Amino acid sequence: MSVPGPAPHRWLGRRRNAHEYAVDPVGYTARLYHEFGPVSGLVHGDRRQVFAFGPEHNRTVLTRGDTFHTVLEYAIPQGIRDARRGIGLLNMNGPEHRRARRVATPSFKPQAALAHGELIARLAAEEVDSWTPGEPFDLTDRMRRLTLRIACLCFFGVDIAAQADHIGRMVQDMLALRYFASSIRYFPFDLPGTPYRRLLTVIRRLDAALAEIIETRRAGGAAPDLLQSLMDARGEDGRGFNDDQLVGQLTTLLVAGHETSSNTLAWTLLLLSQHPAELDKLLAALPERPEGRAAVPEFPAGLDHVLKEVLRLLPPGPNTSRIAVEPTEIGGHGIPAWCQVVTSKFATHRDPAVFADPLRFRPARWETLRPSLYQYLPYGAGPHACIGAAFADLEMKTVLAAVLGRYRLDPVPGADVSRQVGLMMAPKGPVPVVARPRTDPAPPPSAVTGDLHQMVDLDGETRWRLGW
Repeated sequence: MSVPGPAPHRWLGRRRNAHEYAVDPVGYTARLYHEFGPVSGLVHGDRRQVFAFGPEHNRTVLTRGDTFHTVLEYAIPQGIRDARRGIGLLNMNGPEHRRARRVATPSFKPQAALAHGELIARLAAEEVDSWTPGEPFDLTDRMRRLTLRIACLCFFGVDIAAQADHIGRMVQDMLALRYFASSIRYFPFDLPGTPYRRLLTVIRRLDAALAEIIETRRAGGAAPDLLQSLMDARGEDGRGFNDDQLVGQLTTLLVAGHETSSNTLAWTLLLLSQHPAELDKLLAALPERPEGRAAVPEFPAGLDHVLKEVLRLLPPGPNTSRIAVEPTEIGGHGIPAWCQVVTSKFATHRDPAVFADPLRFRPARWETLRPSLYQYLPYGAGPHACIGAAFADLEMKTVLAAVLGRYRLDPVPGADVSRQVGLMMAPKGPVPVVARPRTDPAPPPSAVTGDLHQMVDLDGETRWRLGW
């Protein structure tokens, strides 16, 4: 039985559909979900890309790691794969992934994450202390710089702010030159001036810089950071990571980890700015923090509820792709080998049977709500679930407590808040905000424009919000 789906474009065929999906994965996926049901092709009868919606399909695709491999290593051009010294957990599959995951897991347990709490609190306080009340700044840029600084210091002891380190610039260059950008994916030629050449160059430079840090660490003694923990880690066979494997793990953690947290922090502060009653409720539970205070706070339950609700509405990775490496079946539809299967957190998290009034920002729902692992999965599920979830949770709560302990953030009136979806879903472009002391009288919320209104019901009006 062929999978349902939209017709190919009249003149450009499947290529046009693929382009529409690449331009707006969230919008295209929502259309498939509403129009064609729990299993749909990119186009009708597609055997190359299929979408599977709902908890049961999440369970099938995300837990059967030997049948459904992560897509990254298959989609990256061969030249880029050859240029790297090593790969991280997100790119690995099969026995290689299982062994690396077992070796790395102790370094990411909640108690290991807590060891970084004081450092994260200090860096967050320093960032907030640098803001000038009433002076606009780009929220997404500040959160990205802060989480990159946190990652560099907690992971391998390099402070990109204090040392103006080139590692931070290289990571930003790598994020700007995304592996899956059309200019790289469809023109993978190592020629002067091409994005492909620039990406190869930054990959080699970043790998070399990380390898130098590892070599220096091996010669110079231990340090209380993630690199040291990974260097000391051993599997059941007594083997640990060699230097190239460490480079691969650090690169993946650095690039993916800090962007996930920075995007969620920006979304959280923006949603709170649009919901003053929820913000006031949270501020009442969070103590004020004088300038320079960097102690790790006790987090009220309300902060956890706010973060959970943001991750529900605006999950960092709205879609998750896998490659079927052998023929299989999903929802009664035969799936051939090498078909890409896409699941959607974005759609799953809007199921009204689980999340009443699913487009409203309602943190209080988490006081009683206990969805299953496959109904609510902001950090994924199965063997490739995010290994750094405990660290990210601690980091985001610490940063939010530092910000809200001092300020309310208000977007500049009319600010465009829209989505940009690559590997992660981020606010698109600069988002200018103003910091106001939290003790000042709260002004009316500054309304924002942009397609955030498609994803979250901000005004209570009846609209067509991506079909929900």
